Amino acid sequence: MDQPGPGVAVRRRPHESWPPLIVAATTPTWITWRDILLTVLMWVFFAIMLETEFELFFGRYLERLGFGDFQDDGHWSVFFERLRPFIQTTAVLVGALLVAGLLTLRRRKLALLLPQPAALELVADARRAGVDETALLAARDFPIAVVHFEANGVHRIERGEPPVSAGPATGH
Repeated sequence: MDQPGPGVAVRRRPHESWPPLIVAATTPTWITWRDILLTVLMWVFFAIMLETEFELFFGRYLERLGFGDFQDDGHWSVFFERLRPFIQTTAVLVGALLVAGLLTLRRRKLALLLPQPAALELVADARRAGVDETALLAARDFPIAVVHFEANGVHRIERGEPPVSAGPATGH
């Protein structure tokens, strides 16, 4: 009795050093250099990927500064021709999503029109719960009910106490 049910007991923290936080004061030097290198490499890779876009938007200005001859024609027809399969796939997926959403709304609307099932009679409900009628009537009036299950299958219902708010959790 009064023991937790099946499952793992909940503890506040598995260990005092949990969660493992990396604090700026304890960060090794090699991690700082690694982060700087990865950031610079990412920006260089990003600039290489967007070379054509940079030429398109900044080519005239770079040409005036003497950085070379840039082709600033956008070739929009080629761009949209290459983009067409992706636009078509996106349109098909958005259409399928819209159809699925409309079917779900229709199914929900039809389900709400169905009549509610009849409530169980007190005797049948008590038999199903394995308690007598007076205990079930009393339990229905409890704002919080605690049900104890005995090893032999007998149920005992008690009034539960509302949780006491002790303010914000401190984690200790």
